Amino acid sequence: MKAALYLLVVLFSCSNSWAQKGESNLENVDGWYFRVTGGYPAAISFEPIVLFKDGTYFEIGEEALSEVDISQSKITDANLWGRWTRNGTIFTLTNAENKSYQYDLDSGNWFVAFPYNPKIKLIGTYEKVSGGVYGNGLMALFSSKLTFLDDKHFTHAKNGGVTAYGSSAWKNDEKSGVYHIKGNEISLSYNNGATIKLSFAIGAEGDNAIDTDMLFIGGKAYIIE
Repeated sequence: MKAALYLLVVLFSCSNSWAQKGESNLENVDGWYFRVTGGYPAAISFEPIVLFKDGTYFEIGEEALSEVDISQSKITDANLWGRWTRNGTIFTLTNAENKSYQYDLDSGNWFVAFPYNPKIKLIGTYEKVSGGVYGNGLMALFSSKLTFLDDKHFTHAKNGGVTAYGSSAWKNDEKSGVYHIKGNEISLSYNNGATIKLSFAIGAEGDNAIDTDMLFIGGKAYIIE
C-alpha cells in the first residue's frame, strides 16, 4: 500500500513539474514574430520566432512551446537559440555563432505573429510554402495542404476537391479529423486515433494587422489558396 502511494506521489510530482514548466514557457514569452529571409534568385522563407522576456529568442519549430524542454533544447538545438534586443522598431538578433542581424518592424522583413482567438474563423485550404526542418518528426503525419472545413473539422486537401465533413467518406478518412486551437498551439486529432500538437501562429499584413491568409503550423508557413 505504501509503495503504491509513493508511486502515485512521484507520478503526480513529475506531471505537476512538467505542467509548471510548460506554463513557465508561455509566461516568459515577450512576443511572437516572423522574419522574411531570402529573395531572388533564392526562395523566400518565412520563419516564426519567439522572443522571451529574458532577452533570448527561439526559432520555434514543430513542437508546441508548452511541450518544449527549454533547458535541453538549448543544448541539443543550440543553433535555434540566440539573444535579442530592441530599439524602437529595430530588432537585433544575435545567433549562436555570435552573428547579429537587424530587422525593422516597418521595413517588410519583420512582422508580428498573432495567437489564435475564438473570433477568428479559419475556413479554406492552406498550402505549405516554406520553412525550416526542425523538431522530432511530428510533421511526418502532416501533408503540404490542410483544409479547415469549419471551426472544428479538418482534412488534408486532395485532388478533385474537398470532401464534406458530414459524409461517410470524411469519417473514414485517416487524413481527416477534428482540430482545436488555443493561443499558439494547435491539436490535430485524426480519425485513426493519432493526435499531434504543434506550434501555431497567424501572420500579419504590412502594417502588422492580423492576416489569416498566412498561418504558421509546426514552424512552417502556410498560405491560403
